[in-house]
Amino acid sequence: MSGHGDSLARDFRAAVDDTRLEPRLDREHGGDVEAWARNAGIEAGEILDFSASINPLGPPPSARKVFIKSYGEISRYPAAYGEKLKEALAEHHGMSATEVLVGNGSTQLIYLLCAALRARKALIVGPAFSEYANALALAGADIRQFTLGTDDGFQFSTQRFMAAWDKDCDIVFLPTPNSVTGQLISRVEIEKIADAALKRKCFIVVDEAFIDFVEKESVKALVRQNAYLIVLRSLTKYYALPGLRFGYLLGEARRVAQLAAYREPWSVNAPALSVALACLKDSGFTVKTARWLERERKFLFERLEALEGFHPFASKANFLLVKIERHAGDALRLRSFLLRRKILIRACDSFAGLGNDYFRIAVKRRRDNRCLLRALEEWTGSSIGYFHR
Repeated sequence: MSGHGDSLARDFRAAVDDTRLEPRLDREHGGDVEAWARNAGIEAGEILDFSASINPLGPPPSARKVFIKSYGEISRYPAAYGEKLKEALAEHHGMSATEVLVGNGSTQLIYLLCAALRARKALIVGPAFSEYANALALAGADIRQFTLGTDDGFQFSTQRFMAAWDKDCDIVFLPTPNSVTGQLISRVEIEKIADAALKRKCFIVVDEAFIDFVEKESVKALVRQNAYLIVLRSLTKYYALPGLRFGYLLGEARRVAQLAAYREPWSVNAPALSVALACLKDSGFTVKTARWLERERKFLFERLEALEGFHPFASKANFLLVKIERHAGDALRLRSFLLRRKILIRACDSFAGLGNDYFRIAVKRRRDNRCLLRALEEWTGSSIGYFHR
């Protein structure tokens, strides 16, 4: 098989050599209810899932109606590039349709970015979504991590970031609110970073998957003047649509056109296109969500803070990161304990910079939040004594 160089394809008949399959990828995520249900020997529908940060109020009623109606569309191809939805998103954000690119979830767009931009050196602000590193590794990039510190409550420091940002870095992934800690980086600070990125010709990918909960802090308007700033968005979390898969990115028009060449046609299915349109039109859902989140996040935070052995961190999103004090056990044992009570949390041991003394929980409806708190009280009562022995 001459002419194939050192490609993996050349030896496809040979036994698989694990060293040829690197890089190793971290594919652990919240929301994998089916797998945990199988492990526990219970039905997935019985599990109360706090591991995925999904708005419990959604999808909006209007979106449900449209989804049912969309059954009649599945015998036809969807719009190849989602032009109608791009126009709706542009109107929603006060932008141009040429500044929008839609995809099959923001994760697809992360992989598209890494393949299209071909970065050689990358910096990830963490703790962070593992698919940044996965996509960069598959694209052959050299990856560095800038991990926010636990001592200062995961607060972002522009000064520290600038010191860690190498001059020859090609791309930075910067989530806000952070998808692990819920911490927000102010628009002013991101604007400073974006200005520096433009001068350095380094891409800044700002992941705003959770920004809908604090929309006024979005930096989307900055992309028009900066071809090196790309903003990732998703309807998954806010509108509770993880099963449909829909995401989009916002960027300078010429940059979007460049990236669009790497996206395959029909990336978004017809029901997802229809449901996304309905969500954007439902302003009442936004008001309802804002009232719910402010009330329930405060309730859950204060109750957790009152429990011995738990330290929750303030969040701007619809979830809380919690540290377990050493005398109260660890998140892996706690996850097993809760799973026996048909509750699933996200242990954070797989995130860079965190260990098995951290876990993340979604903010849900009051009844579900109370259920979790009762189970945590039970754990506290039994574990404190156990770990003091």
